[in-house]
Amino acid sequence: MRVVLSETMPASRSKTEADRALALGALVRKLRRERRLTLDQLAERVPMSASNLSRIELGAQGPPADEIIERIGQALDADPAELLRAAGRYATGKTFEEAVLARLDAIGRDVREVKKAITGSRKT
Repeated sequence: MRVVLSETMPASRSKTEADRALALGALVRKLRRERRLTLDQLAERVPMSASNLSRIELGAQGPPADEIIERIGQALDADPAELLRAAGRYATGKTFEEAVLARLDAIGRDVREVKKAITGSRKT
């Protein structure tokens, strides 16, 4: 019997996302150990499975949703914004890249307004 494997492989995470997952995981583990909590104890507080929490600590998956990060922060009695920053997000839910793109859009609007003001003043 011959087994045929799918030729399509799941897309791997970007290096940036992997780095963020590792940074968040290391911070969660550090805070959990400082508070002398086991994985099971923290998982019960969040609530989530200990195996899922372990994957987060190991950086084996991308950073979870903001809501989960905030719940982990609350369960650790830590600043959720610090955990969100480790995950590459702001408390607003935007990633760093999204925040930069939004700022660039605002700058572009400002430049267009200045250009319009300058070209409008030449016509008079």
